[in-house]
Amino acid sequence: MLRNSLSIAAGIITGGILIFLVEKLGHTIYPHPADFDYTDKEALAELIQNAPIGALLFVILAWTVGSFGGGLVASLISNEAKMRKALIVGVVLMLLGIMNMMMIPHPLWFWALGLAVYLPMAYLGGKIGEHFK
Repeated sequence: MLRNSLSIAAGIITGGILIFLVEKLGHTIYPHPADFDYTDKEALAELIQNAPIGALLFVILAWTVGSFGGGLVASLISNEAKMRKALIVGVVLMLLGIMNMMMIPHPLWFWALGLAVYLPMAYLGGKIGEHFK
């Protein structure tokens, strides 16, 4: 029981770390202005609306990698119902992504593509994890 709960927590943490790292890489390739005020919601919304498509696709890539990695870790650690644990991680990460998109306005295509990656990638990570142990 404890191992299964820990598998979900580890998957969420792994997914979050991977998302952070890939987004950080994206910010080095597509840097924000040095004096940008992240507390100014209007400026942040404008930044997103005017961001290069590559910068936004890096966020989608981060969510893809994070969901896959989180699902894989949850599946590898869990000793039963591995796929269920992987999908729970995918759902949690997706809910966090929805919260992000609600707080910071994003283009409609970004919503569609962003939401489309979480569960399939967590599933794929879980499927690969099922083949171990």
